Amino acid sequence: MKTFFAFAAAFVSVAAAAVANTNNTDQSSAALNYLLTNSPAGHQVQEDGPAPPGCYWDGTAPFCAGSCPRGYSEEDRGSCGDGACCWTGYKVLCCRNTD
Repeated sequence: MKTFFAFAAAFVSVAAAAVANTNNTDQSSAALNYLLTNSPAGHQVQEDGPAPPGCYWDGTAPFCAGSCPRGYSEEDRGSCGDGACCWTGYKVLCCRNTD
């Protein structure tokens, strides 16, 4: 958890420095635009798609570590699955084994 806060503090510092270097009169808007453009999730805006029947996406954003339990097999991997996108790691599409 300490790593997350350190990452967040560093990211906000960079955003604040970028805003301080601009002559934009609306600094709040400039900071928000910077964060949306440069955040890891800002580049991953498309879902991988809904899971077919008998399947589900495993992994929880923003720090994903998807894996399939016994009785399921990994059919696909993606950054977003059918919901929020991962900043790190990936989600996996788990489908029930038909054996």
